[in-house]
Amino acid sequence: MSYPVKEIWRNFLSVVAGVFITFFIIFPIVIFVTFISFSDSRISRSQEIFTDVLLISGALFGCIMGGYTTAKIFTRKNIVHGIITGLVLTFLLACVNEFEFDLRYPDAGIIYFGTIPVVLIGVYIAIRKKKSATKL
Repeated sequence: MSYPVKEIWRNFLSVVAGVFITFFIIFPIVIFVTFISFSDSRISRSQEIFTDVLLISGALFGCIMGGYTTAKIFTRKNIVHGIITGLVLTFLLACVNEFEFDLRYPDAGIIYFGTIPVVLIGVYIAIRKKKSATKL
């Protein structure tokens, strides 16, 4: 079973597009939260909760949309490209955290182990939409 070059490029670009979409969603949210929470004095508890919820929801939405974008573009091997997108995102997020993994602070572990399943949720949604569109 051989792949045409056009299909290989399309599958490669689906992973790249998924990663870019994820970062285009997450990056502005991170900058906004940084401006909100950056202060020389202690921030209030409600503001801290708001920034945490905003960061978590932005990361979840970004990863789901990255997986969705990847699944809408790729041609074959549905789950494989979603896993590759999740692995690339996990690696890039680990680079941002300087590959730190401390058991006292579980947020890095949640990011490392939670990225791939969330991306696969987006892939699953897109695959379901593709299948329902072909049935009509």
